[in-house]
Amino acid sequence: MQQNEMISRLESYVTALEGILSRFRKTRGSIHIDSDDDARFRQIVLELRDLFDDEFVDGHRHSQPLVAYFNDSISNWLNSPSHHGVESVKGVVVSALTRVRRNSLALKTATLSVKSSKSIDPEIIFRLAERLHRVVRQLRERREGRPTLDVADEYDVQDLFHALLAIHFDDIRREEWVPSYAGRASRMDFLLPEIEGVVEIKMTRPGLTTKQLGEQLIIDIAKYKRHPACRTLFCVVYDPEGRITNPRGVENDLKDESDQMSTYVIIVPRNA
Repeated sequence: MQQNEMISRLESYVTALEGILSRFRKTRGSIHIDSDDDARFRQIVLELRDLFDDEFVDGHRHSQPLVAYFNDSISNWLNSPSHHGVESVKGVVVSALTRVRRNSLALKTATLSVKSSKSIDPEIIFRLAERLHRVVRQLRERREGRPTLDVADEYDVQDLFHALLAIHFDDIRREEWVPSYAGRASRMDFLLPEIEGVVEIKMTRPGLTTKQLGEQLIIDIAKYKRHPACRTLFCVVYDPEGRITNPRGVENDLKDESDQMSTYVIIVPRNA
């Protein structure tokens, strides 16, 4: 279902729910749903549940609260939908409607269309990584001694690379959870849904050998293969002091362009 069609469908459900709310009958000390609307409300909830699960990328995000609100609405001795319950269900629909208006990629059809027309270009991340050291040096040379970002550790590199990613990507998600690997759940640095890519940032330091770095990268690659939104992994390693022996060998050994997930290791600066 396309964006405009989904918007129209959800708007019609909002209108139907508003009509049901307007026809609630008030009696002394209580308020009751119209008998005809009772059946219609139950039908609407079932239709919406299927619509969310069938058409949205993560339909459970809307269908689960929808069902929960419905079940709560009939938790009374008459097993009759409450006014508050119908309002809550309407709120779920309005939320979904707002989301679709804002982002068409919330729908499966739109996401599939983007995937079919948009190829992953690793060169974007490569270009940013290769310019990283140049940017670090430029930031240190501000006029009149103004304060700036001095890249001293891995967190500084992450913050700086985040700013560089914003040049090309609208949706950058920091520290999304990665599915459990070897009994432990961890976080990724940056998830880029637009290209189904993940960027993992590392920085060399005293005491971290080339072998240890390679082992860390191997573990990272294994855990990201379990993430459903990761089709390409970019491991950017900032090595300003040239601590890594044979950096091009590490890159070549860990590079993988398989169907399951492509992996690129980028060790910069290149002349280190």
